[in-house]
Amino acid sequence: MLTPDIWNAWEPRFRAQFFNSLGGPRQVGLLTSFSPKGVANAAVFSQTLHVSANPPQLGFLFRPLTAEHQGLRYVRAQGYFGFHVISGGTAQAQQLHQCSAKYPEGVSELNEVGLSWKAFETLHAPRIHDAVVAYGLKLTEEHQLANGTILVVGSVDEVHVQPSATVHPRGHVQHPDDLLLAQGLDTYHHSSALVALSYAQPGTLPEQL
Repeated sequence: MLTPDIWNAWEPRFRAQFFNSLGGPRQVGLLTSFSPKGVANAAVFSQTLHVSANPPQLGFLFRPLTAEHQGLRYVRAQGYFGFHVISGGTAQAQQLHQCSAKYPEGVSELNEVGLSWKAFETLHAPRIHDAVVAYGLKLTEEHQLANGTILVVGSVDEVHVQPSATVHPRGHVQHPDDLLLAQGLDTYHHSSALVALSYAQPGTLPEQL
């Protein structure tokens, strides 16, 4: 059993990696925005959540800030941003991971790692061309949590889905098996579907769809 008296004695980087990876792999992607000078910024995000489907909204958790996060500053300034789900192998994971490097202000992470992009059609944010899914979002809410973490909520105004992600007749989006997931701060996984099950009801096991 682990308790606070044990993990509070750990080296801070080890503790961060432990709790960041404890829950297993999760969705990861690139959040994009334009600087006031039009530079395409990208940041790696695995702290995302589905807020609602009607209207469609996504939430993003920005860590407590000692110096303001470039991406958050640009999202606030522009009011729009993008989020991109990526697939591929080690090369694509390296590109995604490299976007977490602390490039100087005015340097585009997308250009540095070789990801092609253009602006969304209906809003002012960069769209990564090869992303499996690209969301174009408008900033709608911002909330600061007790520990200083900032929850940003965006309404989905534009969506692009690559042919590699098929849409099932019941609405489910089936992603490719090489969709990238992240565990902790530095480890990447692939996703693969196991089974789809019917709506759960008391007294009977769900059926495979």
